[in-house]
Amino acid sequence: MAAHEHKGVYVWELPVRVAHWTHVAAMIALAISGYYIGSPFVVAPGEAYNHYIMGAMRLIHAIAATLLGLSFVIRLYWAFVGNPYSHITGLLPLSRQRLRDFWRQLLYYLFLSNKRPEYLGHNPVAGFTYFFMYFLVFVQGLTGLALYSEYYPRGFWWTFFGWAFHWIARNNVLRLIHHSLMWVFIIFFLIHLYLAVLNDLIERSGIISSIVIGYKYPKKEEA
Repeated sequence: MAAHEHKGVYVWELPVRVAHWTHVAAMIALAISGYYIGSPFVVAPGEAYNHYIMGAMRLIHAIAATLLGLSFVIRLYWAFVGNPYSHITGLLPLSRQRLRDFWRQLLYYLFLSNKRPEYLGHNPVAGFTYFFMYFLVFVQGLTGLALYSEYYPRGFWWTFFGWAFHWIARNNVLRLIHHSLMWVFIIFFLIHLYLAVLNDLIERSGIISSIVIGYKYPKKEEA
């Protein structure tokens, strides 16, 4: 508790926290329902129309995808209007200082150095990684909407997202991309959770609680 005797720093604003937890809930629902759609793991006795499990899973998938899309837009908007910690300049190594610190942080992660730059928000490597993951979420959304549009040829969804089939001629390739990205997100989630817990145990800066209450409690000499 001694490390938390000083005043906390308000790092993560409310829209960032709401977007973060919406991402978490939506992506868990998408992973479970998406895996079921691709490989049904619940087989109910009797005729399918008496249970409609696949229809329910598709509905859950659609609702979760909509929530993820809305939270994605909110987070993207906040990357331009939010505080320095959530701003795009706090994600990408756009300045010389963050670019230098990117390599310092990378060496630290690779166990080639025991020193690393101190950041209350995302360090340059983490920020770049999150930005790249947002890009993959965008790709995942496009492939998902393209696959959805296949059920409505010449309709609204096909008009706006059917072009993906002109770039990738076979829909099984789109499905493979969509399915593979799911595993990328699962692996990222596990690594992200591990590093967050490890960081909180070692530095005790409140990194986990900060995404709930918004405040971080850095060490006294870093505050």
